[in-house]
Amino acid sequence: MYLYAANKYTFVWRKSVEKNKAKLEVRIQNILSQIDEGIAHDNASESDQISSAIDANSLRERIDELNRENRERSKEEKTQLKELEKHQEKLAEYEEKLDILDHRNSYSKTDTDATFMRMKEDAMNNGQTKPGYNVQIGTENQFITNFGLYNNPTDTTTLPSFLTLDEARLGRIPKVICADSGYGSEENYALLEQEAIQAYVKYNYFHKEQHRPFKNNPFLIENLYYNPKDDYFVCPMGQHMLFVGQSTRTSQNGYKSYIRKYQAANCGGCPLKGQCSKAGGNRIIQVNHQLAAYKRKARKLLLSEEGLKHRSRRPIEPEAVFGQMKYNMAYKRFRHRGFAKVQMDFAVFAMAFNLQKLFRSLNKAEKTLLDKLKENFLRLWMVSFYLYKTTLMSNEEFGEYQTVA
Repeated sequence: MYLYAANKYTFVWRKSVEKNKAKLEVRIQNILSQIDEGIAHDNASESDQISSAIDANSLRERIDELNRENRERSKEEKTQLKELEKHQEKLAEYEEKLDILDHRNSYSKTDTDATFMRMKEDAMNNGQTKPGYNVQIGTENQFITNFGLYNNPTDTTTLPSFLTLDEARLGRIPKVICADSGYGSEENYALLEQEAIQAYVKYNYFHKEQHRPFKNNPFLIENLYYNPKDDYFVCPMGQHMLFVGQSTRTSQNGYKSYIRKYQAANCGGCPLKGQCSKAGGNRIIQVNHQLAAYKRKARKLLLSEEGLKHRSRRPIEPEAVFGQMKYNMAYKRFRHRGFAKVQMDFAVFAMAFNLQKLFRSLNKAEKTLLDKLKENFLRLWMVSFYLYKTTLMSNEEFGEYQTVA
């Protein structure tokens, strides 16, 4: 969701800041080298020289040191010192922006906690980048059970902290979780397994795997035969692809994944080379065995009878809540600035949303109860009337008359 208060044109982008900061550092180094060349004495110590890694504080110390030197300076040197003063202020500004960005790629000047994200709609129903927060909610029977706000646009890294919020607010974490493929990462599967949570969580290409073109494609890594004992893959031509190296990838949360590389011995002259690989040399594949194992486990759960039930319920749980929020209640924007205030904004809305749903469900229950009472009353009246009629008929047959009260 995006912000009502933050201006969509007040963006700060990491790439732009880093690019301009690098250019400014080059200019500063050039000026400092010219000043050092102009110093009359040759016994300048190493401490007098600025280090290659320039920051605003070290540059400030260097400028103060140059100003304290008791010697006559030329007009050019005085101009250079004034220019350094301006550059020092600009360098401090760039460093401040990078501190605000932290791990993000952008932020808004009117709300530094907000990140520019690609929203799904605008006035012309086109995608557009706007300052906002990534809202995560947990639901049960369309009641909001938990929520979290994040300033990163992807969902993959939000699950660990979201479960922490669950435990902090409810005193427990859920035993069963159903989520879409945005959460299907090795880090999340490992966490859910560690917490003994039954995870009905999709991963990328889960639906694609169920189709015949995917299953019948012999060149895909997922369809290659793997020998776990001797640790090699077999290509469609029967050639062994042997282990050649390993690399490590670290997620934003610090989780490390290990990627193993396998290479075919000789792809030259292979008649299937054009279909198998577009690389010039021998084909190399990269495999995350741990993630593959988690995917097999997730696939088994998702295709089970219980998994089909959870998958059918997921679109009518959080998606329905978001639909009610945005279209029925017109809650598409936050009215405050700053993470703390925006979190309060959504917390108040979530409470009101749940209370309204509870009130409506109680009214519906009462209405159902009244309908049942009316139905039972009608049935009781019909039974009583039938008994009354049969009683009269019986009494008339015996020549007696009796009033049924």
